[in-house]
Amino acid sequence: MSLRNQISSVLISFLLLFSLASYADESTVVIENNDDLLNVITQLTTQNSELRENITNQKSQVQLINDEQNTISSQIKHVQNTLATLDEQGEWLSFSTALGETLRQQLLRLPEKPKSQTLDANIAEAKVLQLSYNTQLDNLNDYPSLINLTLDNSQLIQYRRLLREQSELLKTLVSGCDTIILELTKLKIANKQLINAIDDVNEAAHRYFFWVADVNPVSTSYPVALAKDVVFVVFSVDTLSQLYSATIEIVQTPQTLLLLIFAVILVVTHFKSKSKYHQYLQKTSSRVGKVTQDSFSITMRVVVYSLLMALPIPILWGIIGYALQADWDYPVAVAFGYGVNAAAPILWVFMISAQFASPNGLFITHFGWPIQRVRSAMKYYQLSVWVVIPLVMIVMSFDQYNNRQFAPTIGRFCFILLCFALVFMTNAIHRAGVPLYIDKKGSGDNLLSRILWIILLSAPWVAIVAACLGYLSTAQVLLGRLEASVVIWLALLVIYFMIRRWMWIQRRRIEFERAKQRRIERLAQRSKAEEETGNNQNTTTNSADNVEEPVIDLDTISSQSLHLVRSIIVMVALISMILLWSELHSAFAFMDNIKLWGTKSVINGVEIEQYISLSSVFIAILVMTITIQLVKNLPALLELGILQHLDLAPGTGYAISTISKYIILMIGCMIGFSFIGIDWSKIQWLIAALGVGLGFGLQEIFANFISGLIMLFEKPVRIGDTVTIRDLTGTITKINTRATTIVDWDRKEIVMPNKAFVTEQLVNWSLSDAITRIVLTIPATMDANSHLVIDILKRVAKECEYVLDDPEPQVFLVDIQEGIQLYELRVFAQEMMHRMPLRSEIQQLIIEEYHKHNLKLPFPPLQTNLEALGRKSGRRTYTVGTV
Repeated sequence: MSLRNQISSVLISFLLLFSLASYADESTVVIENNDDLLNVITQLTTQNSELRENITNQKSQVQLINDEQNTISSQIKHVQNTLATLDEQGEWLSFSTALGETLRQQLLRLPEKPKSQTLDANIAEAKVLQLSYNTQLDNLNDYPSLINLTLDNSQLIQYRRLLREQSELLKTLVSGCDTIILELTKLKIANKQLINAIDDVNEAAHRYFFWVADVNPVSTSYPVALAKDVVFVVFSVDTLSQLYSATIEIVQTPQTLLLLIFAVILVVTHFKSKSKYHQYLQKTSSRVGKVTQDSFSITMRVVVYSLLMALPIPILWGIIGYALQADWDYPVAVAFGYGVNAAAPILWVFMISAQFASPNGLFITHFGWPIQRVRSAMKYYQLSVWVVIPLVMIVMSFDQYNNRQFAPTIGRFCFILLCFALVFMTNAIHRAGVPLYIDKKGSGDNLLSRILWIILLSAPWVAIVAACLGYLSTAQVLLGRLEASVVIWLALLVIYFMIRRWMWIQRRRIEFERAKQRRIERLAQRSKAEEETGNNQNTTTNSADNVEEPVIDLDTISSQSLHLVRSIIVMVALISMILLWSELHSAFAFMDNIKLWGTKSVINGVEIEQYISLSSVFIAILVMTITIQLVKNLPALLELGILQHLDLAPGTGYAISTISKYIILMIGCMIGFSFIGIDWSKIQWLIAALGVGLGFGLQEIFANFISGLIMLFEKPVRIGDTVTIRDLTGTITKINTRATTIVDWDRKEIVMPNKAFVTEQLVNWSLSDAITRIVLTIPATMDANSHLVIDILKRVAKECEYVLDDPEPQVFLVDIQEGIQLYELRVFAQEMMHRMPLRSEIQQLIIEEYHKHNLKLPFPPLQTNLEALGRKSGRRTYTVGTV
């Protein structure tokens, strides 16, 4: 229901309810004498007359509703007959152009879709009236029964008769309101049935006529027919006079005149502000690329200003088309207005492209595209404005005028010229090297981009051939959808390069700050060195703004982020293409008739054979493609959009992403397989049997798979942890569903099954704390001073840069064996990677301290004696250099 009808219904209901309230608020009838009784009789007589008139109006209204119902019923039959004729004759349309024209004439005679908004308002009004009559009927009980014998007996009889008559009239009106409401509801249902029938006919016509020639093929008589129609349009249709009269009527109409004045003011403002716009572009272009002055807000303002500068002329164009379409008295003006409206958005796209391609505009200055390539792409801009736009207007105008009377001649000729113009424009853009798809390496020269370009370059030629063969409407619709898809695709590419520029600016700022900090540190160190050497020579330093700006390779540094951006843009592009081409789904219904194989399914105990058509296969392929894209891009999308904003434990985000991938893959496979006849009810027993068989035959693989899931949630290891399992020590780099990759100290990658991490002993050096303890065994001769050795070891531990102060290093005299003192130095390192550097440095310091204090190391006899002691006594055997 439209807003206007809703408001009117509410107002009617409010007024009726207000009248009811006023009626109810009237004072109770008081009759004390014959004069009062006479007044009441007069009032009842008037009311009864009005009620009888209302009953007559009710009967007339019911009759009108019944007549309209009969009309709607006949229209439904006519539409259904037309649908049946289409279904019967549809398969013969490809053999006869005359048959197609006859059926199209029948479609033109179809009734218009009824509007049910007024019915809703009438139903609401009838319900309010019914409530009013019920209230009046209840108020009759307030009239006195009048038993007073002093009143005139004849008047009393008339009074009671009028009351009974009014009661019957009100009951009749209440019943009549029920009838009206019922009949209006039936009429509303009939209107819906008519609308559904018309929609079915339109869908069937679209399905049958889309792939059928709508005009005769081009023959030798075509030039003669074209010349005759051109002469007829120019001299006989009275085109100029109709356009002139329509223009006069537009100027005399206040609404359209105000819109035109507004559009003209916008255009004048546009031309006056054009110089300021170019000055702003020149001013901002000098800041682009300078790390201290460049910002993404400059690019955003340039984009917004360019869109606004390209808008006034298309607005004026659209208003002119709207005004012409409103002049129904002039068919030529209406058709021309339709063409002008269709060309307005195309004109806006061309003007936006011109603004972006200006020397200081978005493409050259902000995106850094070569100026020669941009000029090559815009080579035929004048052709697009002065040729493409008029041709689009002419084609769309003749497509709407007088049942496409001139579409086979003038319309087809202009469409062919339009296709040739698109050939020149597309070739220019292709030679300029504009990418249609950017791969992971950031290159536009890839297989998908080449395939898309082949489609675009061949599309105008295919449209020309189709138009010459008689498939004019089909060629126009498909080419229009394809060009709209290209516009959407190029708009998404512009968004991608804008995001790329934002990332580039952020990266340059970070690198500049780092470079400036390094420069400050170097200057500080140089100044300190000069002070220490007493060199008072003044040094000249450049300003921080003149620091050399680093060159950033964005595709190498931010490849993962750019890959995520590309994936999101590709998904948006696919969704846009599906929505854009979904209007033509009925045109591709012929694929439902191409049956590939059949399947049998049981529904309610009845076995039904179903056939898998070509359309089902295409839908299944589309579902699987979308599923694969989601599985590939979901982890990065979740990480960027959701997980990084949540306070999750390390590894939990990876577990959520992995489980989400499996769920999406399973759901997508089930949906895709269902379209080709492989649903869950048919394969559940097969999957169960395979599960049992594979459980025995591939139990190790399943064990590793389940162990991988356990690792994802229990997190005994995480990416980056240093672990020791079996005889292997290294760092975790990948945790997959079957195996985990470990990089050892030799930089070798070892793939370890996940089962080992769950069932075997595992040492995680950095699970909850990365700090690790190192125990060094240091021997000394028997005559060495033990207090001196302990002091030396403690001092050495404090001097080593890799040793942590907390926990504090410890030194113990742990054993005396065969004239040898054995000391243990227990220290702590920050991380696993510091173990070897710490051992090396601290042992060097120990050797130096031993030499300073004339202490001797009992080596090599120590190793032999210790091994012998270990074998005899069973005590711990100390091997120098062990961890």
